Amino acid sequence: MENRDGQLYTTVFQKPSYEPYYLPFNSIHPLHMKKNIPFAMLLRAIRYSSTFKSYLNECEKLRMALLLNKYPTKIIDEQFNNMLLKFNVNEPLTFNNYVSYRQAVINYPIK
Repeated sequence: MENRDGQLYTTVFQKPSYEPYYLPFNSIHPLHMKKNIPFAMLLRAIRYSSTFKSYLNECEKLRMALLLNKYPTKIIDEQFNNMLLKFNVNEPLTFNNYVSYRQAVINYPIK
């Protein structure tokens, strides 16, 4: 978190000891648990990334970490799309609409 010319800038924090290891896709856990990991990771990225550029950077890190943990590209893309649909994001995120959609995600009631 930092102040950039009077604007609050935030991004996902990772400890210096961070390792990109998550539940391996080939584990014996139920599929719904494996699908929830990309969903939750992307939700965290959109909530904590105050700019579209930092959001895109975080998405690429997430995608690489999931691929390293043997997640199929189809599952990753499916869960990224499901996360956006859950919050009524019906069009691709862009530099112009990111802030408004991010605010909608932040304001969405938590159950």
